[in-house]
Amino acid sequence: MTDAIAIRAASAAEAECVLAIMRRAFGAYRGRLVPESSVFTETVPAIAEKLAGGGGLLADQGSKAVGCVIAEDLGDRAYLGRLSVDPGMRGLGLGRRLALRAEDFARSRGRALIELNVRIALPGNIAFFESLGYRETERRAHPGYPEPTYLVMEKSLE
Repeated sequence: MTDAIAIRAASAAEAECVLAIMRRAFGAYRGRLVPESSVFTETVPAIAEKLAGGGGLLADQGSKAVGCVIAEDLGDRAYLGRLSVDPGMRGLGLGRRLALRAEDFARSRGRALIELNVRIALPGNIAFFESLGYRETERRAHPGYPEPTYLVMEKSLE
């Protein structure tokens, strides 16, 4: 890695780039997740709408976008969604940096709590969020599935 990685705000105009990173990152989970991640049916306008809320972040290495996350203000809490790191950039601490910056967004909005969803089928992702201080609060099932398929995890920001 020769270029430093900079994390910056993502604009709604960059929704197509953000969605492309998400799809590359979540591509590693194809065939492992039931149901499949909705990132593959997500639309650019839907991502642009989320980015318009101000909590989207892009990680750039030189002129190439290599990671992203969307933090949303839900009123009484913030939501960390779709943390995505380009497969060739994993293991460098970028996911941690993006998650912590999303938490900064939540704090800047005066939120004391941030939550996220993570698939039960991805124990490495669960362990990653636990290492950041998130704890499981609930198990939920996607519509039409009788057994839980994902965890709700939260972290106090106070």
